[in-house]
Amino acid sequence: MKIKCLSVKNPKSYLFCYGIADVENRGGKTDYRGPLYIHSSGEFSYSGMPDFSQYPMPVVGEFDRYMNEIEKLEATGRYIGFAERGVRVLLKNEEGASDRIIREYNLLSDVYNFTIEKPTKPFFLANAIIGRVDLVDVVENSKSEWAEPGAFHWVFANPVLLNKPVTRVPGAPNIWDHDLSELERRTP
Repeated sequence: MKIKCLSVKNPKSYLFCYGIADVENRGGKTDYRGPLYIHSSGEFSYSGMPDFSQYPMPVVGEFDRYMNEIEKLEATGRYIGFAERGVRVLLKNEEGASDRIIREYNLLSDVYNFTIEKPTKPFFLANAIIGRVDLVDVVENSKSEWAEPGAFHWVFANPVLLNKPVTRVPGAPNIWDHDLSELERRTP
């Protein structure tokens, strides 16, 4: 069985699968609507949290600011150190947080816990099918904070991150087909 796939640069591909980003900016449009498996493309896999400072991500931005302060304290402290960088990640006011804030927190928490358990392994994989979204529309005037002027906005919904990414998959431009039986054979 063939599935539809879309290659997105790593680590932004994860933002779609976590439901943090809802618009992919593309130079063209497509008539296709429906499920798309997200292929994380790029040259590198990332350990820890890559630089997301160019994206509207308030939770990760706040985390980065606090981590910079802890690193400064660690470097200047003569007697005091911070075990595991002194961080225990938790979301304050979860009841009042939007779904997007909760999803961003989940990504941050997953990366943090993964890095503590497997410090030498990359969390953000490249050349892997990592999840699925539904392509629900292609517009030029999306109100999403992820939409860039002058681009076609591919609008995604219903994100799913695969429990077992499918690695060693070469990507392709635009929407491309992948044999599902091949996907099942490569799943670790």
